[in-house]
This record gives sequence, C-alpha cells and structure tokens, in this order.
Amino acid sequence: MKIRKGIVLKNICDTWLLIAVGEASEHCMYVREINDTLAWYVQEIEQNRTKEEIIKDAQETFEAPEEIIRKDLDKLISDLYAMNYLVEEPEQ
Repeated sequence: MKIRKGIVLKNICDTWLLIAVGEASEHCMYVREINDTLAWYVQEIEQNRTKEEIIKDAQETFEAPEEIIRKDLDKLISDLYAMNYLVEEPEQ
C-alpha cells in the first residue's frame, strides 16, 4: 500500500489535512480534515512501514491491545482505499 502520488499531509493551525494536489485531485477529495491518530497512521504509511510494523509501533505509541489496533488499522486502510488516498502499486 502506498499513499497516492500528490497527496500531502499538512498540519495547519493544529489541524491535520490530507490535501490532493495535481492529478491526485482528480481521484480524491481535494482537502480532508483528519484527527491526530489518523495523521499518525498516514505518516507511518508514508514511511513505507509494513502493516505489522505499524501495528507494533501503534501498540507502543497508543498503549492499546494488538487486536484493537489491528481492527482499527484494517478499517482505516479500507477507508483510505475507498477514498482513493491509497493505491496498491507505487505510481510511476
């Protein structure tokens, strides 16, 4: 999984935004406000972390059980694919 080329994560005035620029704006909502937790996950995905690495880091960061983290991450990934912010293959 990769963040779609042209998706930018920005924190502006303590508000996290996913911003679609260039061609990405043809596939995604131009601006979407997200919470701190979602921004944390997006940053992990941007670092090309595997799902298992993200789960391990999230357990330490949020001090939550693996099963809850895994369920939340699966939902998040599914939602990001549905909103076209994630793609399967690295874009050329």
